[in-house]
Amino acid sequence: MSKYKWLTLIGVITMLLLVTGCSDSKSPQENNKPNTGIESKEEKPPEKLESDVDLTQQLEAEKGIERVMVQVVEGEQRSVNVDIVINDEQELTADEVVEKYSKIIKAKYPDRSLDIIVAKAGKQLKQVTLP
Repeated sequence: MSKYKWLTLIGVITMLLLVTGCSDSKSPQENNKPNTGIESKEEKPPEKLESDVDLTQQLEAEKGIERVMVQVVEGEQRSVNVDIVINDEQELTADEVVEKYSKIIKAKYPDRSLDIIVAKAGKQLKQVTLP
């Protein structure tokens, strides 16, 4: 065969390989879906965090309490997160602090679970979750 016939034959075979090699077995309808990168899942409403300023001020007014943060969680799991930082003036133990202030918090939020953290000088002394 002449050079021209070989080049034509190789060119035709190359074109066939390019066309078939780049084709996709998916139907055109599947390819038209936008790719968001996220699989569809049932979306739950996001949990909402709110601060209770009144309760925070009430607890911070107590002797031996340096700082308090109260977060009220709204959503599927309703709870109250409380971080209490005590100072050297606090005469109660960490367990007694949890017991005393959990009663005050439960009186205001009786239908929620409580997550209380007691810390002193940057160190966590106690963490308790109460139903």
